[in-house]
Amino acid sequence: MELTKRQITMLVLVILLIIGLKILNDKYIARVKTDNKKTLKIVDKEGEVEGIAEKFDQGLKNVENQTGNILQTATDIVKDQAANATNALTETVIKNTTQNIINQINKLPDNNQTQIKELICK
Repeated sequence: MELTKRQITMLVLVILLIIGLKILNDKYIARVKTDNKKTLKIVDKEGEVEGIAEKFDQGLKNVENQTGNILQTATDIVKDQAANATNALTETVIKNTTQNIINQINKLPDNNQTQIKELICK
């Protein structure tokens, strides 16, 4: 899977957005813990009464979990792409380097070529 420059840019922007949301979430949670809880109550489907803050906290925790999953997936994709690029570059460098060495050996007289082949094959 090869990512274009635009896709990489979008991926980085999504990661930055996720990090920003995580920071805002952490600040909100810190503020909620220090504030006195004076919240309106709502009745859910089962008739139980819950505070709006608790519902909101549950939603934020869910979003935080999903954000962590997305961030991990994005990190894994970036790592895989970097590893693939490194492997391709290494293969290209080795192939070009060995081809240059072979070309230089082929330019040598036959007896020198034979000596080099014997040394390499030992």
